[in-house]
Formats: sequence, C-alpha cells, structure tokens
Amino acid sequence: MWLPFSATFQRNYLVMKRAFPWSFFLGHILSGFYIIIFAYLSYFFVFKKDLSSSFSTYAGTNDYLSYVILGGLLYSFSVSLLMIASRALITELREGTLESLLLTPSSRKGYFLGYVAQGLMRVCVEFAVITSAGYFFGLHLHHINWPGVLSVLVILVAATFSQALVLGSFMLYFRDTYITQNTLFVMMGLVCSITFPASFLPDGLRWIGNIMPLTYGVDALRMVWIEGKPLVETIQLLWKMIILGLVYFPIGSFLIKRMEKYVLEKHFG
Repeated sequence: MWLPFSATFQRNYLVMKRAFPWSFFLGHILSGFYIIIFAYLSYFFVFKKDLSSSFSTYAGTNDYLSYVILGGLLYSFSVSLLMIASRALITELREGTLESLLLTPSSRKGYFLGYVAQGLMRVCVEFAVITSAGYFFGLHLHHINWPGVLSVLVILVAATFSQALVLGSFMLYFRDTYITQNTLFVMMGLVCSITFPASFLPDGLRWIGNIMPLTYGVDALRMVWIEGKPLVETIQLLWKMIILGLVYFPIGSFLIKRMEKYVLEKHFG
C-alpha cells in the first residue's frame, strides 16, 4: 500500500505545484471568505446586533460571529476534502488514465489515501488562512481546547473520506462532477448548521443533516472552540461521526468497485 500512496502523493503534489498553483487554493478560500463577510454584514447592518432568544437557545451561544465563521471554516474544510477524494477516479477517466490505473495491481486504499494526504496539505493552509481572516471579523480565539479541536478534525476527516467514496461513485455513474457535487454542497450548507442551527429547519429537512458528518463536526468544534469544553462533553457527537464513517465506508467501497467495472464495460468495452 505504501508504494501507490507515495506515488500518488508525489504526482498530485507536482500537479498542484506546476499546473494549479493558485486557482483551487484561492477558490476554496474565497468560499469561506464569502460566508464570513456575509455573517459580518448581516449581524451589524441587518440584525443590528439583535439576536433572538431562540437562536441563543438552539446555538448554545450568543457569539453569532464566531458561530457562523466557524461554520464557514469547517464547511470550506469539508467541501475541499470531499472534492479531493471524490473526484479522483473521474479525473483519471477524463485524462484517459483510468484504464491503466484499474489494470494495475496497486492498492486502491493506498491510491485514495495518497490523494487525501496530499490534498490535506492545501486544506490545512486554507484552514489557517480562513481562521486568520475570521479573527479580524470577530472570531474569538479565547478558551480554545486545542487537543479537542485536533481530535474533532481528525475524526471529521475520516468520516468525510468515507462519504467522499459514495459521492465519487455517483460521479462515475453520471459522468458528472458539477451538478452532483454542488447539489450535495448546497444541501450541506443548508442543513448542517453552518450559518444557523438546524433546529430552525422543518423535520423533513432536518433528517438530511443527521446523515451528514459535517453536522456533528460543526457542533463539536464549536463546543471545544467557542466554549472551550473538554473533549469528553463532545463524545456523543464524535461517536455519531464515527458511526456515519463506518456506515459510509463499506457502502462507498462497494459502490466504487461496481462503478469501476461499469465504467470499464461502458467506456472501454
């Protein structure tokens, strides 16, 4: 598994460095900036710093700006991870290298892990830049439980990777990235407590957020970041992310294998 991991990591690093030095990087950072700026302008010029009691009750905090900025930060983080892992095979298909990849006896796990590990380099830089920008717009950096933040992010990465396998299989089936992934991303922005608590949503939409790892990751991150709570108080949210990851992973692995066969038969056969 190490050889395909290292080979994929090095190849993607060179592609990012030579072919896409700024475009993807700036694109994901701007999506996080838009959420931050929208929250800032809404809070000061639309709401006039007046929050309803229901928001404070559902959100568990009166710090609206930190609530929304952290939501936008983790939304950008999750979207980047989903795109990195889910677009791997369909990118190979578009570049004409999928057949060669599937004919090799290399570990598919090593291949995907190489994709994610290299992509995390860029995602971590995006995370740091958006966090720094958020600080100037009202993101509080006091009382942060940094070991808790790291633990939440590690579990979220694993759960998001599993979800990305399912998304990637749909992309292969429909031969589409734009509509498929953006439909999911728009839905995540609506139901995953990014800019407002999911409790404001009707029950018919709230259940969709319950099957998204991001929903629990955002809530857990806010607890250890804004309130500085110990990690043990987020254990229920962490377990929900772990369970979703364990559900998505076998489903995604099975679907990816089926889609590989489907694509070979339809595209090359």
